[in-house]
Amino acid sequence: MAPKPGRTRTVDKTLAALLAIRIEQLAQEHGDLASFLKKAGIAAGTYYILIRGDGNPTLDTIEMIAKGLGISVWELIGLDDTLVKYALATKSIDLEAIKASNKARAEAMGQIDAQRVVSKSPEATEP
Repeated sequence: MAPKPGRTRTVDKTLAALLAIRIEQLAQEHGDLASFLKKAGIAAGTYYILIRGDGNPTLDTIEMIAKGLGISVWELIGLDDTLVKYALATKSIDLEAIKASNKARAEAMGQIDAQRVVSKSPEATEP
């Protein structure tokens, strides 16, 4: 079967290489690999795949790693937050507004999920 368009492994993997370098640097700065992996929320196998540059993590995974390490996604890939915010502002993109919107959306979804749990509980269906 022919590969799907855009899914070939011959693409330029600059971002994967950059992520590999940064994750390895952060792990070395941390000192203890086991606690680094726990903090980052990834398994050892995933770590080694990423530092080889062979990984293809989802955005959710990248954000999870950054959050676990207490840094921004930008810092995870080696960029300065101030520089990124400036670059986005030149394109009329307000990063703080996006973060606030995402937080509000997550909170609303949490409330909806909580309501679903309550409505499915046996106590909710008793007369």
